[in-house]
Amino acid sequence: MKRVAMFNCLKANEVCAGAACMKAWETKTRSFTVYRGEEAVLTAFARCNGCGNTPENSAGLKEKLERLVSEGTEVVHFGVCTRNKEGKECPAITQIGEWLDVHGVEVVRGTH
Repeated sequence: MKRVAMFNCLKANEVCAGAACMKAWETKTRSFTVYRGEEAVLTAFARCNGCGNTPENSAGLKEKLERLVSEGTEVVHFGVCTRNKEGKECPAITQIGEWLDVHGVEVVRGTH
């Protein structure tokens, strides 16, 4: 069974209920179509710890990421909110992705 998590932007939390991400997960559409016909479980729906917080400078964020690994998460999908209007990824999210990759977790850019 594939163990999947979603990781989104803390600033987006001001306007985001997570509904579009959860609907795409439930219906296995958009970035989650790869899980059609496969047993998959959602292990977490997490937010970053805010602009500038990276695994290197935020103990809380590092703890959160370590928890994803300890839960056996195999894939983390970064929400569409982790990119700006021009499509550029947040630098902190890029570092989070690098940390996850080093720790054996696949990173997918996209949810709904």
